[in-house]
Amino acid sequence: MPLLSISQTKDFKKDLVGQVNPPKYEKAEDMSNLTYLNDASVLYNLKQRYYHKLIYTYSGLFCVAINPYKRSPNEVPPHIFAISDGAYVNMLTNKENSLC
Repeated sequence: MPLLSISQTKDFKKDLVGQVNPPKYEKAEDMSNLTYLNDASVLYNLKQRYYHKLIYTYSGLFCVAINPYKRSPNEVPPHIFAISDGAYVNMLTNKENSLC
């Protein structure tokens, strides 16, 4: 596919162009809040969050985690799964209920 120069324009049919979310949804933590929830919007949001080391993203009830393929224990904020895993391991180690 040849690239167009800056001076050229290209017309597309309206149904071939995807909608774009407003800037306030840049790096949205929960993608279910996006105005336009399409493939391009989801992938763009995940890409932007990944570049800013935000590897956990919600999509409604689901959590999307992108593996950064490197260790960064102190660089990302704790996630609910890490917190619950720590509580579970602590409960097994100390052999007591954490609710007491």
